[in-house]
Amino acid sequence: MTIANALNINFAVNDLIYANTATTLASLATANSAMLVTNSTGVPAFSGTMTNGQLIIGSTGATPTAATLTAGTGVTIVNGAASITINAVGGGFATVDQTGASVTMVASTQYIADNAGLVTLTLPAVAALGDTFRIIGKGAGGWLMAQAVGQTCHVGNQATTAGVGGSVASTNQWDVITIICVTANTTFSVQANQGNLTIV
Repeated sequence: MTIANALNINFAVNDLIYANTATTLASLATANSAMLVTNSTGVPAFSGTMTNGQLIIGSTGATPTAATLTAGTGVTIVNGAASITINAVGGGFATVDQTGASVTMVASTQYIADNAGLVTLTLPAVAALGDTFRIIGKGAGGWLMAQAVGQTCHVGNQATTAGVGGSVASTNQWDVITIICVTANTTFSVQANQGNLTIV
C-alpha cells in the first residue's frame, strides 16, 4: 500500500506535499524550470518558468520573483543558458564623441571634444558625491568646461570663479581632464591628465 492510499489522498506525478495546517496535508504542483519560493506568510509556491540569466530576486514583504540583472552605465550583461556574463565598458565610463558645440555632461561619461570649433561642456546642476566626468581633447577647436550656478572647481591650489562665470579650458588640442564631485552639487576637484589648463 502506498502512502497516498494509506492517507486516502490523490497526488499528481511530481507533486510536492506540504503541511498546510497542523493536521492536514496539501499538494503543490511543480512547474517546469522553476524555483520553489514562499510568500510573505510562508506559503510555498513555484516561480514562473525561468529564462536564460534569470535569478530569484527578493522583495521585502512579497514573494521573491524571477528577474534578470539590469545593466548600469558602463556595464553590459549577456545572459546565456545557466550563465550571466558581466563586463565593464570603457573602464566604467560611457563614451560620447562630442561633435556638437555644447553639451551638459552626465556622470560616469567621458566626452571626446571633437569639433573644429570650441566645444563647451557644462557640469550638471545636480551632482552626487563621487560623480565623475572626463573631457578628452581631439578637435582643433579645443574645449571649455563651464559651471552651473553656485559651483566651483579646484585645480591643485587654484580655484575657478564661483558660478557660471568660472571655467576650466584647454590650451592645447589634446588636453585631458577628470572632474570629480567632492561636495554634492557645488564643489569639484579637477585632475589635469594631460596639458596646461586655463582657469577662470
